[in-house]
Amino acid sequence: MQPPRVFLVLDNCFAIKRWVRPRDWMGVGREIGFTYMEASADNEIDALYSDERYMAEWAEEAKAAQSETGVRLANFYSGYQTYRTVGLAHHDAGMRKRLVDKWLKRMVDLADDLEAGLGFHIFAYTDEVLQDPKKHADVTDLIIDQLQEVAEYARDRVQVSIEQMYSPHQPPWTIAGTIDFLERVYRPSGAPVYTTIDFGHQIAQARYRRPAQGDVATAIARAEAGKSTADMWMGPEKAYALLDRIAGQELSDADRHSLAREIEEAAAAFPYLFAEERDGDLYAWIEEVGRYSPIMHLQQTDGVHSGHRAFTPETNKDGIVRPDEVLAALARSFAQPAEEGMPPPVEDIYLTFEVFAGTAETNRQVIEKLTQSYEYWREYVPEDGMLLSELVATPGDRAT
Repeated sequence: MQPPRVFLVLDNCFAIKRWVRPRDWMGVGREIGFTYMEASADNEIDALYSDERYMAEWAEEAKAAQSETGVRLANFYSGYQTYRTVGLAHHDAGMRKRLVDKWLKRMVDLADDLEAGLGFHIFAYTDEVLQDPKKHADVTDLIIDQLQEVAEYARDRVQVSIEQMYSPHQPPWTIAGTIDFLERVYRPSGAPVYTTIDFGHQIAQARYRRPAQGDVATAIARAEAGKSTADMWMGPEKAYALLDRIAGQELSDADRHSLAREIEEAAAAFPYLFAEERDGDLYAWIEEVGRYSPIMHLQQTDGVHSGHRAFTPETNKDGIVRPDEVLAALARSFAQPAEEGMPPPVEDIYLTFEVFAGTAETNRQVIEKLTQSYEYWREYVPEDGMLLSELVATPGDRAT
């Protein structure tokens, strides 16, 4: 499998409400050292509140800024404006169509004009959908259909990727679920969508593991004692309803055994509500899905919080994101054989810093932590566009 080229990229989310014009945030990025950047739609280029005139003028300004600063706009990405809606899973067909036509397709056109890629996450399941396997399957089909439409629209123009998330109501949130999404979109027409692995989006999956027998027994004991089970993941509301039914009662051993079986059967009917152990492992994600992830959102995390922290000496002390291990996991991913029915592996990997700026942080503090992040990772990716094989030995190379 051909190794990809690797780039370090800075997302301009740090610049929101500080540096809002392309020449300004590109100028900051260039001063730090970046020659590739990602444009968050939140930074004054969201297609739902920007009219055609403004978007056209913004595009021309961005082209001029690229020439002035030497920064290339690698990708666009959705932000909180669209993250706050169920989006492509909306119960209203008109709302879904509006997002496809007025956001996704307009952003594809903008990205095409700037010769950039596009990433996004604009869909979520409501609780009503999560509690009904039939509705869950139907809504998933709706999402896939719309992603296919966007993939067809972007075909041969713009590389599109969807971001992986943390929990059952925001798909795809498991490795298997991500692979299923990519395969289902790609198979009918060969128009691909890819995925974005965010390095902090593995913090919640451990909370959503299927309860073991001991967990179910503990939940029953708590319910008998009248104690809360809210911090335990049983899956569907049906399982919790069974516990509510026996709250404050003392059961016989036979009744406990029967209740445990009912809870386990209820959970088994909702497999999409549960994650596996590997789904909480960043490096498992990179190894399994990395070859389908053209955009990777970098943030330092302790594995417990997803705070979009920078890579500073302080945060790196307890951080689990280590550049050498990231690159090694990527090499293992690209060393795997091609998979039938899946999109072709990507040719470029954009390792993109998605570092948030605190409202109370000064501009200099923001720039300092971004500079430290850049310098830390530049030790491992000395030049943009280097082949992954130049940065790390493949598993086979190490063996010899």
